Amino acid sequence: MTIRREGLPYIALSAFVSAIFTRVRLGLGLLGWGATMFIAWFFRDPKREIPQEEGLILSPADGKVLRVEKTYEDRVGDCTKVSIFMSIFNVHINRAIVGGTVVEKYYRPGKFYMASLLEKTEKNERMILYIKNNKGIFRMDQVAGMVARRIICWPKVGDMLSPGQKIGLICFGSLLECYIPEAISIIVRKGDRVSAGQSILGRA
Repeated sequence: MTIRREGLPYIALSAFVSAIFTRVRLGLGLLGWGATMFIAWFFRDPKREIPQEEGLILSPADGKVLRVEKTYEDRVGDCTKVSIFMSIFNVHINRAIVGGTVVEKYYRPGKFYMASLLEKTEKNERMILYIKNNKGIFRMDQVAGMVARRIICWPKVGDMLSPGQKIGLICFGSLLECYIPEAISIIVRKGDRVSAGQSILGRA
């Protein structure tokens, strides 16, 4: 299993502190090395087999579906909003829900409310990505939370994405929100457990 290079500074810092703790007291050192191993595990990047069927809307994250609701978004239009919560125990690599062209990307500063408090998280810091294909425009939000304070998003405007392609990660647990055009049939439900790039949110 690969460890993402974005996690290396966190792992190195934890290892350095653990080495100091070990010199002070063995018990502290063991706790520190346990934390270091957990951080390395957190930044794991397992291989995924991406479904190849046409018209699938794939989950962008590992986690639990907190909300599925009808709404309206300025660029997407009438749509379904699907919110997925990632705990610190989930794989945190985020993936494109559909293939298409990145037509807009922007960072919106905000608060750091707990990611599971859905109404408050509307004000949270986030990275917003719009992907366009022949089914319409899709919006993906990487949302920071109380613990997650760093959002990483690799694609640039104009990039072509394939379904399930890795697009970034959020460090230490948070929320992914998807705005899916109304014409898409949503099959996921509140409470479902999903896997990034493998679980199906809907079908065109």
